[in-house]
Amino acid sequence: MSGSAPSADSQPPIPERLAKHTVRYADHHSVNWDDLTPMMRHYVEMKEQYPHALVLYRVGDFFETFFQDAIAIARELELVLTSKDAGKAIGRVPLAGIPHHALDRYCTLLVEKGFAIAICDQVEDPAVAQGLVKREVTRVITPGTVIEEGMLSASQNNFLASAVVAGHHWGLAYADVSTGEFLTTQGEDLDQLAQELLRLQPAEVLFPVDAPNLGAMLRPGDQSDQLPTCLPRQFCYTLRPQGPYSQSEARQRLLQRFRLRSLEGLGCDHLPLAVRAAGGLLHYVEETQKTVQAPLQPLCTYTLAAYLVID
Repeated sequence: MSGSAPSADSQPPIPERLAKHTVRYADHHSVNWDDLTPMMRHYVEMKEQYPHALVLYRVGDFFETFFQDAIAIARELELVLTSKDAGKAIGRVPLAGIPHHALDRYCTLLVEKGFAIAICDQVEDPAVAQGLVKREVTRVITPGTVIEEGMLSASQNNFLASAVVAGHHWGLAYADVSTGEFLTTQGEDLDQLAQELLRLQPAEVLFPVDAPNLGAMLRPGDQSDQLPTCLPRQFCYTLRPQGPYSQSEARQRLLQRFRLRSLEGLGCDHLPLAVRAAGGLLHYVEETQKTVQAPLQPLCTYTLAAYLVID
């Protein structure tokens, strides 16, 4: 696959600190893939698969980032921004790296800022590799899917929420991926949905939309006409495809995960929006965990009346 370079006006600005490196391309969309070195081409392929995440690419004892991700990470983490050769016809491109032993610490800082991270690690021993060392995305870390103990707060849950809105009706599911807590509910008042999100204070909220920018993460305060006005804007929102939120797909995913023939025992068989919210959340967890199955407990259905909010 190859791409042609857009006009200079369409490219993001190149930071002044890279002027001495004669960097011409600050965005991976700006380069022709055929001109990239094999490793850099693979990095760009991974970036295309995870366009809305910062891709951390293992190179020796470091996780490196390139192009626009390098600029973003250097800015957010106050790291040195330098450059790396990406191919004879391309020259040098932005580079920022972090030591592999400090991965959790830096990922914690990025997640707290509302970023998603794709960890592309080496999956074979470089000493025995023939040619390019094999690398794969082994983990996708988002604000609501953190499981690493060192990245979690000991004093509060790290909830991932999933909301579905149909008219004035809504469904809401939430889970703590690190502890396995998994609950869902359904209601008829959109103000109640907002109040429930404010009670939970989720680290990330999933919301299904019909839009081309699926997977985009809206950081706290970001505005989007894809979100209903009833949803509080102080949370991170991730826009998701409608497919996993369909009634049939969501129901089937829950049945398969918990090895059930019916959802009746979970208490949500008669709550279609609660089922859709829970099924969509489960799909996202399975998509991000990659090599590890999150230890989610069987889904529990609750009513808002069961929770008393105390100021």
